[in-house]
Amino acid sequence: SNNVAAAALSAANTVANITFTGGTNTFSAASTLANDGTLTFGDATADSFTFNGGLTTSAVAGTVTLNTSISSSDDALTFGAITLGNNVALDTNATATNTADLTIAAVTGGNNALTLSTADNIANADITASGNISGVTTLTLSDVGGTATLAGDVDVTTLTVGNTVANVALNGDGSTITNAVSFANDGTLQLADSTSDTLTFNGGLTTTSVGGTVTINGTINASDDAITLGAVTLASATTVDTNATSTAGDITIAAITGGSQNLTLSTGNNIAGADITASGAISALGNLTLSDVGGTATFSNNIAAAALSADNTVANISFTGSTNTY
Repeated sequence: SNNVAAAALSAANTVANITFTGGTNTFSAASTLANDGTLTFGDATADSFTFNGGLTTSAVAGTVTLNTSISSSDDALTFGAITLGNNVALDTNATATNTADLTIAAVTGGNNALTLSTADNIANADITASGNISGVTTLTLSDVGGTATLAGDVDVTTLTVGNTVANVALNGDGSTITNAVSFANDGTLQLADSTSDTLTFNGGLTTTSVGGTVTINGTINASDDAITLGAVTLASATTVDTNATSTAGDITIAAITGGSQNLTLSTGNNIAGADITASGAISALGNLTLSDVGGTATFSNNIAAAALSADNTVANISFTGSTNTY
């Protein structure tokens, strides 16, 4: 229940439950915990735990609860499933390539915030979250020099990604973000990794500030909120649908690199003013399908697609590009 300063921390599976509640805790060598009960770090947000040789908790059998922030100094942090008891920040403070990754399995948020960091501009200082993330109020990616891969179902209230983050892959099928998401990372962005995936942005989605290539897959949904995309590359058959019930549910998109994949664009049938605006050139597209468009679908640049289709759920269409080939 008090401060701990030690070279390393270890516990094998002959140990049941472990709780650390000291305010300042520092370990100078690699620490591995494999106890067969529960593990708790901290009892207040102000507590600090620094593992200067890194930390591994993936072999702990019971619930791992974090009540405070945990950091290292250019060393890997590897967690199995974790439960948040307070707002938590995890930071490896990477200074060298390939030494200070952050790895997590499932996260049970308990209506707390989570910030994940490695270091800005440190290539390959990656974050990998392999499990589902649920019950997190605000999930913040900050200072990530490599790629932050969220492979599981991410259900959070707010997702924040700023320009100190390099690459992001939000791949979990069924992921739902409640509030508006505006990605501003300065590297690449991947949304989903399969045509069967569905991502839902209930407050809308903006990718126009992403510095690198934006790759999309599967179904990208909103719930009567705008989806605003810069240039995108299709990696599989893709549907973008705002599910509009008002004029708020517009789709705006710049250039599209099709990769011979099919693209379906939808807002809402009979919802006047629920528009689609495609301002960039559309190249190497498979089939372009317009469906359930209550407003006007405007294509103001060149289109090269295998086929074009629009049924009687589409109101108005305008093509003004100088060269259009199907």
